[in-house]
Amino acid sequence: MIQKDFEKYYKSLKTKGKSLDFELFGEYATSILNFYLGSSVLTINVKPEAAKILVNLFNAGLGNVISKEDQKEIALVIQQDNTLDYSVIQPIFEL
Repeated sequence: MIQKDFEKYYKSLKTKGKSLDFELFGEYATSILNFYLGSSVLTINVKPEAAKILVNLFNAGLGNVISKEDQKEIALVIQQDNTLDYSVIQPIFEL
């Protein structure tokens, strides 16, 4: 589900002529994980692994240019952020 929703989000950006950068990725990743938590799709103890999955997907889209250490740091920041912006994740419900 994490990968499928990420692909939907990425596709929605492309249709709008936008590219996925660190800022957009961070907004998406924090919002979708917190949405999953609020919807009881994920539990808090699974959030760290889900954050790692999202970072791996993002890194793959960039051609695997993010080091393992940086990936860990990015995932940690994402899992600690409690932001939930529904406008950011809305595109995954429209496709």
